[in-house]
Amino acid sequence: MKKSTIIYANLFTVGLLISMVSCSPSYIDFANDSNVKLTLEYEGHDFFKDGIAEVELYNSIDGDTAHFVMAGDRENELIKARFYGIDTPESTGKVQEYGKAASNFTKEKLENANENGTIVISSPFFEYGVPEVDSTGGRYLSLIWINEEKEHAPIDELVCLNLLIVQEGYSWVKNLNEIPEYVDTFTSAEQQARDLKLNLFSGEPDPLFNYGDYVDVSLLELKNAVVNSLKDPSYENPYDGANVRIQGTIAGYTDNILYLQGFFDEETGSTNPEGEYAGINIFTGMSAVPTKFTTKNNYIQLCGVAEDSENFGFQITGVYSLPRVDINSNENDGKVLFTADKIDDSLKVHDFTFEPEELKSEQFDCLFSPVNLTEEVVVTGGYDGDDSLTLYIETTDGVALDYNVYIPFVYRPDPSNPTLSYRTYEDFVGKSFKVSGAIYNFHKTRSGNINYQLIPVDSEGFALVSETNME
Repeated sequence: MKKSTIIYANLFTVGLLISMVSCSPSYIDFANDSNVKLTLEYEGHDFFKDGIAEVELYNSIDGDTAHFVMAGDRENELIKARFYGIDTPESTGKVQEYGKAASNFTKEKLENANENGTIVISSPFFEYGVPEVDSTGGRYLSLIWINEEKEHAPIDELVCLNLLIVQEGYSWVKNLNEIPEYVDTFTSAEQQARDLKLNLFSGEPDPLFNYGDYVDVSLLELKNAVVNSLKDPSYENPYDGANVRIQGTIAGYTDNILYLQGFFDEETGSTNPEGEYAGINIFTGMSAVPTKFTTKNNYIQLCGVAEDSENFGFQITGVYSLPRVDINSNENDGKVLFTADKIDDSLKVHDFTFEPEELKSEQFDCLFSPVNLTEEVVVTGGYDGDDSLTLYIETTDGVALDYNVYIPFVYRPDPSNPTLSYRTYEDFVGKSFKVSGAIYNFHKTRSGNINYQLIPVDSEGFALVSETNME
């Protein structure tokens, strides 16, 4: 080949590369370079009164939801924030591709800002005012502003996390009616993520998503893993992230949580010569669940993702499907194998019975199972959540108990008066109650400790007995 031919060939290659580079979409840092900036001063303001405040991270839930408390007061009321204008793939309830990746991205940004910089939460408005809740009634529509390096950063040095999540391809844009000035920037950021094929727009499989088949796992195997985790925080749960198919009898349903129970003897894996009960809790998401999947003593099968959550402990999420009708159902759909009226006695739910002082922390034999207390208990105190109540209890003889009672629904003390309700923990204080069928569970506190609790499935499960403390 002639030297001139080689030169022309090389020049053509260089020109082609330049042309390819010039045609490739460039990356714009909308979050830092755009007009999406906080316009209201946050210092000295109260979120519940003004719709803006500096906050500290309580926990990061998923890609577009997090809980905060106002800065400097970890005991203040919890601010449950739903990030306005975005919609990331789900990572709890119904798990979706890139949901975990979005959740991890949001968590990393918030934890960095919480440890080293500044977090400010504001309503999606351009003036001070009482914040608004979303359609669930329990979460505040919010814009989240962060600086990962500077504490108490001035407002012009804060970045809108909502926009940053979109920009990096972890979310779709959704309903920006309240912030029309930012519509073009948010939509341009999403289009750029599509053009650059970032994350959920990549067209590639999600490396954090479990595409595998469901494996059959017993409730006992799951229970043993949970108990090991509770006893040893460093224990690595072998089922974490696994797609599992489980069977069990419905022991209760409340607050979007379904509880299953089963009995196991030596032939089915128990090391206890007398056999043992095992259970698990399943987060079913926020949508309505067909009654056949919430009816006590129906024996069911379902498929989901086992997840050892930092916030909620070990549970089953990502339930494949809970269909109302079984016709043409997928093999991984939830199924009612036996209805309550046809179930074998060996499969029926077992309610554990204890004297109040008998039930201790780490009573693992009744974990995720219904419990009846033989004696009444008295409420001595507690605290209010946004949509729940936690009650401290003692025996009628004044002995404090190792567990508390968690009320995740509107409590109605009088079945004959449906308009009467208890809305704060103070309504319960000094009164005695009968506990029946409450699920024995646990939760992680703000400090990372484990608290054990009884969760009534309805008001009848924590029945008012006396208006005054018993002597």
